[in-house]
Amino acid sequence: MPGIAILCFLLFCATDTFAKTGSASQWRGAGPIPIRNQMPLYLFYLQMEPDKAGVVEQDKFEIDADYTVSNVTVSCFTPVSSLYNINIDAEVSRITLDLKYGIYENAEIGLEIPYLSLSRGYLDGFVEEFEKTVGATTPRSRIRQGSYNFNYSFIYNGQNLIKRTNASDGLGDVVLKAKYQMLEEDVYWFLPNMSIRTAVKFPTGDKKSLLGSGELDYGFGLLLDKTFSEKITVYAGCNFIIIEKPSFFSVLNLKRNMVSGIIGAEYLFTQRFSMVAQLTGNSTPYPSSGTNALDESAFDVGLGLNYIWKEKQNVSWHLAFTENINSASSPDVSLNTGWKVGF
Repeated sequence: MPGIAILCFLLFCATDTFAKTGSASQWRGAGPIPIRNQMPLYLFYLQMEPDKAGVVEQDKFEIDADYTVSNVTVSCFTPVSSLYNINIDAEVSRITLDLKYGIYENAEIGLEIPYLSLSRGYLDGFVEEFEKTVGATTPRSRIRQGSYNFNYSFIYNGQNLIKRTNASDGLGDVVLKAKYQMLEEDVYWFLPNMSIRTAVKFPTGDKKSLLGSGELDYGFGLLLDKTFSEKITVYAGCNFIIIEKPSFFSVLNLKRNMVSGIIGAEYLFTQRFSMVAQLTGNSTPYPSSGTNALDESAFDVGLGLNYIWKEKQNVSWHLAFTENINSASSPDVSLNTGWKVGF
């Protein structure tokens, strides 16, 4: 939680600085990488993806078809007592259809429909070679779990809260969301774009397959972005998420909320091609366990490319990856790509 508080403080300070020194521009950034924490123990909670403050124009539609694949390897237990014993060797794939509609001049509503897959996947070899190259191999867990295996277990005090050895896939929890833009930098050039948003996650995913929590979750967020020196856009955001405890975690003393945030920057090489770098993070809802998979807040760095088609300015494509930087509370690596179409 302290790490998230620091992140939120820095992101507001950075945005305020750019708001004082920047100027309005006709160049438009594509936005931050719309990626979530796909570590399986966070997958069934509501997560509000990084987004820009702008909204879809009134009476216009926007469709974002997105694919993310994450490689996760976790092997940890509580020293001495072994009260907690968590082993995860899986690949998480998420296909998201994000539908947005501008209902008013400064407001949009959206529907997020995810299709999830938990399997042994295809990235293990690539991730292992990459980790060897950069000297960042995952201690113990990859050696113990091997390559191209699937295992997902969570043992607490001798009880198997989660025990899966077979892959699963299906519809995830559908999210209904809304966003309202309060400030526009085109109107007040010395101020950033600023929006508030909210979201509700419905229990449409199969709880037995761990594709959903079986509960409603709620979220509220603040988004800020500001164009600086024409070609640079800074993004910032904070979210407060209220979660309901899944029944399979009934014996755990889970917190009822999580906090997440983002700070990032996009550089526009041209009006159609740009690069994004960002830092995202979220707090943990789990009780103290003596394991970094449950105790530590998640922080990930990401790098992405955006391209807008010249002939069709309302069609864009992005490609990105993220890497965890501090603990097993987020995937080792995630790859993300997607198309966005407006009409």
